[in-house]
Amino acid sequence: MSKRKNALSAAKPQPYEGYALEYVNPLTGGPTLPTLSCWMQMLRPGMRTQTHRHTSTSIYHAFRGSGTTVINGEPFHWEKGDTFVVPLWSWHEHANRSSKDDAILFSMNDAPVLKPFGLYREESQGESHLGL
Repeated sequence: MSKRKNALSAAKPQPYEGYALEYVNPLTGGPTLPTLSCWMQMLRPGMRTQTHRHTSTSIYHAFRGSGTTVINGEPFHWEKGDTFVVPLWSWHEHANRSSKDDAILFSMNDAPVLKPFGLYREESQGESHLGL
């Protein structure tokens, strides 16, 4: 895990995901599977992401740490070992509840099946755009 954590730490934090890396298919350079994209994201101590929504559904698994994900205004507290879902087109943000330890989330989403049909869309704080 230390290599992945170092890679996450070296990345520039994204406003909606924190430090995030996508697992890619080594043969195609595309998503992990034709219909699923897999991600690892790290939230530094006290880090909170900005609110956004997208047309893909995301399943999260808390790999390390503890935090809160606010979905459509409702807080959901999680800790290591918990799994939760952010339904499609739901406003959400993540926060690390710890002031000293990183939180790491693994996630899968169905964006790869939506994008070829032009059905993927993201929206954040007054701006929206179609996914590529």
